[in-house]
Amino acid sequence: MNTALKFEELEQAETPLKGDLTDLSIYNKIIVSTSGGKDSAACVLYLLDLGIPKSNIVLWHQSVDGGPGDMQFADWPITGPYVRAFGKALEIHTEFQWRMHGFYGEMLRENSRTNPVQFQHQSNVITLPTHNGKYSTRRKFPAKSVDLRTRWCTAYLKVDVMRRVLNNHPDYQEGNFLVITGERREESANRARYLNVELHPCSKKGRNVTWWRSVIEWSEQEIWSIIEKHRVLPHPAYWLGFSRTSCCGCIFSTADQWATLREVSPERFWQLVQMEKELDHTIDNRLTVTQLADRGTSRVPRNMDADKWIKLSLNNDITAEDMIVDHWELPAGAFTGSAGGSV
Repeated sequence: MNTALKFEELEQAETPLKGDLTDLSIYNKIIVSTSGGKDSAACVLYLLDLGIPKSNIVLWHQSVDGGPGDMQFADWPITGPYVRAFGKALEIHTEFQWRMHGFYGEMLRENSRTNPVQFQHQSNVITLPTHNGKYSTRRKFPAKSVDLRTRWCTAYLKVDVMRRVLNNHPDYQEGNFLVITGERREESANRARYLNVELHPCSKKGRNVTWWRSVIEWSEQEIWSIIEKHRVLPHPAYWLGFSRTSCCGCIFSTADQWATLREVSPERFWQLVQMEKELDHTIDNRLTVTQLADRGTSRVPRNMDADKWIKLSLNNDITAEDMIVDHWELPAGAFTGSAGGSV
């Protein structure tokens, strides 16, 4: 990987910015939005390869299913613990953010505003109440669309959560900040149109926020190469044959992924089956998740390690010591296509 070349290409950005992105030392803090997937992991590892001090980096994770005590419904149970262990292993501070009651609460919202946002700050949890917006009823799964107004899972549980936290976090009211996200052009036609670098919407007088999609030009090969270089254990879902680690019940899941989920977690699959019936609304535009799974083939590898990865994906038993491995291997889901996740 030609790291120097990729870094120098940033000088070609046409979006007007305050400061020179080729000098990352001007930023008071670099925030990496970390999903637990391979691309956001590569963003973090790339910063370390560039020599950025770990004390200048913070990992932010938006928990899709909400905070402690909220119902686990959409995401892999291991994702939050995996992100925490990843940050601890690399000795980088990690903070969690969420919309109260998560995916489940937002989906079942009835004649109400969207739920408040919460985030960790030091040893406290700060709540940001929702004062604006219309009272409305949702009771639908997110639409399979690039339009975030109808694909509300991404908009309400990730994008809006992060922006509200950035706008209200006491440590980020003044100064220069860099936000990094891990979209790549290779993933979809929609992401292919994204800018490499732009001014972040949370910028205001006294607070300059630059948005850098630091791996947007990278190939999947380059992503896995930097993860292998640092010997980081990939998210357990990759070992079950998933090509992306969106929610385990992602609305964009392929037939094969629904078949895989039905095998590895029949309880989680059954939750979604029942919710389709309760809402009288299917995740797919035409088929139920059962019909989709029936059309697919489970991608769980048929080897002695499969039970290990199934158990880990559905658990929270992972530590920082597990994250750096002696003998790194490419997981089964690598190079199996970009389908099955956010577009």
